[in-house]
Amino acid sequence: MHHERFAERAARRLESEADALEYQGRSLRMDGKISGIPMRARELRLAAYLVREEAEAASNAAVTSGQTPSADTLRPMDDPPLEAQA
Repeated sequence: MHHERFAERAARRLESEADALEYQGRSLRMDGKISGIPMRARELRLAAYLVREEAEAASNAAVTSGQTPSADTLRPMDDPPLEAQA
């Protein structure tokens, strides 16, 4: 399903950003508690997890209703795509 591919892509991007953030913090030898980098990285990883969970919930809802969800029901028109949010 399209939403599952979208969710996996979004989750991979979030995890990649978390990895880059952690690497940057280590390479700059910043104290994690002061910089807030570990907390931000955890937030990005949590967001990746939630994206995957939402995709699974949408899949389960589609299976129980017997319908394939359309793009309009998966992404409200008032929410910009991930590329626009970055």
